[in-house]
Amino acid sequence: MRVSRFILSFAIIVGVAAAVVLPVSAANYGGGSVQGYGAETPLDNGTITLLTGKNANTVKIATQADVQNMFGVTVDRSQLSVTISDASVKNEVFVAVSGTYNVLVSDQAGPIAAGDYVTLSSINGVAMKAGVEKTTVFGRAKEAFDGKGITLGTTPLKETDGKTNKTVTLGSIPVTIDIRSNPNDESTKVKAPDFLERIGKQIAEKEVSPIRIYLSMAITAVSIIAAIVIIYSGVRNGVISIGRNPMSKKSIFRALFEIILTSILILIIGLFAVYLLLKL
Repeated sequence: MRVSRFILSFAIIVGVAAAVVLPVSAANYGGGSVQGYGAETPLDNGTITLLTGKNANTVKIATQADVQNMFGVTVDRSQLSVTISDASVKNEVFVAVSGTYNVLVSDQAGPIAAGDYVTLSSINGVAMKAGVEKTTVFGRAKEAFDGKGITLGTTPLKETDGKTNKTVTLGSIPVTIDIRSNPNDESTKVKAPDFLERIGKQIAEKEVSPIRIYLSMAITAVSIIAAIVIIYSGVRNGVISIGRNPMSKKSIFRALFEIILTSILILIIGLFAVYLLLKL
């Protein structure tokens, strides 16, 4: 009995110690990590934030100027299974840095489809569909948003000159947080020189990917080199054979003719393979 009581007491002590050691306001929800932070101003749930403060213990609303420093999104504390509030923290919010959580979005860049990458819009703290020109994404939408159905309202979007350009619709959808370089960013994609793209387009009669163009160049180069090597070896061996046995000149010329035909055939097969590669 004494041993059992000792084990039970030890387990209770370890449990209490672990609770104390764990970071204040930490919780797990939506498959990700949530942490409590102070905020410069009160933030709505679903707002994209940036880390700030001397010890990186506070957050503020994310802006386009710091899009590459996006940190996480504020979440509704009522949806968290466990929260430990700190009364000394000013404007305390809970921020998720991974997992799937509701994020404020707009239709600034058009409708968002499930699976689209989203990034920070011109509206501070609000996401939009990430176009190919955007270098950083916040995550991937789990649901669609087209500005219809259930929305959170509208807001006028102004250009840098201060003139109202259009009105955008706001909403909230679940987004899987994955802050990284935009996989669809055109500046990171492999590109071929313009003249090669024009040649490929003329042959295929359509746009051809740079990878196909470079593969075609490699096949063409291998075919030409193989043909040249075969012809060179055949001519060299033929000349040596004629020098050693002039009487076999006729058969040697016949062998050279066959070698040349073989080289041409190899070249034709290689060019045909290139044509198929560009056309398909």
